[in-house]
Amino acid sequence: MSTEKFVKSYTLFIEKEKSKKKVELKEIEQATGWSNSTVKTYISKKWDNILFKKNNDYFVSGVSKYTQEQYLRLMSQKNANSQDPYKPQLDENVEGLVIKSRESALLALDIYNRPLASFKSEGFIVMMVIAWTSLLHAIFERDGINYYYQDKDGENKQIDNEPKCWELNKCISEFYKGQNNPITLNIGFMIGLRNKIEHRFIPKIDNHISGECQALLLNFDELLTDQFTNYYSLKELLVFPLQTSNLRSNSTTEVVKKFQGKHYDSVKDYIDVYRNGISDDIYNDPQYSFRVFLMPKTGNHKNTSDISMEFIPYDVNKKEDMDSLQRHITIIKEKNVQVANQGKFKPSAIVNAVKAEINKPFSMHNHTMAYKYYKVRIQPDKCKVEFCQYDEPHRDYVYTQKWIDFLVEKLSIEEEYQKIITFKP
Repeated sequence: MSTEKFVKSYTLFIEKEKSKKKVELKEIEQATGWSNSTVKTYISKKWDNILFKKNNDYFVSGVSKYTQEQYLRLMSQKNANSQDPYKPQLDENVEGLVIKSRESALLALDIYNRPLASFKSEGFIVMMVIAWTSLLHAIFERDGINYYYQDKDGENKQIDNEPKCWELNKCISEFYKGQNNPITLNIGFMIGLRNKIEHRFIPKIDNHISGECQALLLNFDELLTDQFTNYYSLKELLVFPLQTSNLRSNSTTEVVKKFQGKHYDSVKDYIDVYRNGISDDIYNDPQYSFRVFLMPKTGNHKNTSDISMEFIPYDVNKKEDMDSLQRHITIIKEKNVQVANQGKFKPSAIVNAVKAEINKPFSMHNHTMAYKYYKVRIQPDKCKVEFCQYDEPHRDYVYTQKWIDFLVEKLSIEEEYQKIITFKP
């Protein structure tokens, strides 16, 4: 295909569409050098979606929605190009990595939006780490950057007879030149969580990290679009999933924590320590954690109520407006600060958790006998800190997750259970 003549036709059509003037066949012939018959052929086969006839005159409409590169693809003799002119022309290896990256992100999104999935945040994080890694590999591949580890002889290191690629941490360091910005810290936070997911069972943590998850996805889509055009963008697919309430009573939350597994404290500590280790400016940046006000939207007319919800991003430059909104919001995710007795349980919560886990009767009296039998509370104001702590201001006791785990392990044994049920100090 002679691109030079098509470029000239594109320039002419852009000019005619802007001026809204008719275009004559002779003008096309003079601008491009094509014969009259060739111009007529293109009118019927290639330009039928951008030239329309009105009173025997031709006018241009719609050519400006294409870039010059896209227009040339539209004019291509290859069906794959002409039928999908918006698709960027990429090297085969680059395109493969971009597709892998995008598909991984779509799978992450699918997992996160499944209402019945109990492992959604964990699955989302694993797939998004793959998506980010593949996207950065695609950029390096396109730019001719060797993203493989090399040995002392300058040869690519091998693992299972395959070159060892840079992992995400290394990719981020190379691409962002070692910067600690909201994007890199967000990714670093997720890599840390991914590592915990790989090596142990962790609990359902959706409500703790939804802001970071949303930012991870939006940052990914922005980089994907910036590097490989809107053709691969996910924006049209990023819809808000239908929700029921996430609100739970305090007593329900205590029991849920038990079912979430013995690693709850470890994972929650990681989240809190990481957040507390970054500045407030970073934490409040939507590229680190994307948090919005979700406001019900009403309309006076049917055609003004197409969107059922409206997202209002937090804007630090509009403090009065944001303060006003916060007074009307039921729940806003905030940075956790250390509070007294955080992660501790009252006796009633211990009883409920243990009873549900061992599937046997277990009462407040039984709990009292248990801490006496195991000598957890040695004196009125002293106890084994591994299991119990005395609250001086309230003059009562609070208990730890380890105490729940200990009781469940012991009382799951029938002989040990009978000892506690029949124990008399």
